[in-house]
Amino acid sequence: MPDEPITDYEDLTGMQLSEEELEELVSAGGECVFNWTNKAGYPVGVVVAYVWKDGKFWTTCAARRARVPALRARPQSAFVINRGGKTATYKGDSIIHTNADDDWDEVKTWFYAALSGTAANPDDLGARNFEKFLDSPHRVIIETEANLVVGFNVAKFQAFTAEAIAAGLGVD
Repeated sequence: MPDEPITDYEDLTGMQLSEEELEELVSAGGECVFNWTNKAGYPVGVVVAYVWKDGKFWTTCAARRARVPALRARPQSAFVINRGGKTATYKGDSIIHTNADDDWDEVKTWFYAALSGTAANPDDLGARNFEKFLDSPHRVIIETEANLVVGFNVAKFQAFTAEAIAAGLGVD
């Protein structure tokens, strides 16, 4: 049975992103908004760079950032990606990796290379310098399993809205 045409904002399921669109959106890496809760229960978010690998978001920060103890106490977190007229929100539990972990050298090696760009372009001097810059003594790497909450095609939504307004939908 064909999908019913959208005539208002009550049901926007036709604006969802396909699996292919979601993968294209997150696999490019880049910036996102990373969210967690503080001890009072309020959500907090910051823009961070991330790497997408094996269905997980990976990011980094200094161990002294407030998000590190917050995520240790309450690992529930979320990522919001918004790029090119498409947006997606993912939730998951975060794991903090530190230089005290047995697999730290393995994790930091692939992650720093992926984040800096040396994995793709090892001869790029700027990327190599960025990779070295990342390797500071009190840095942590945050791994978060990604569970989709919502993916939304903003460009499709905007086009629908413009068409609906031009056609006079909603006007009695």
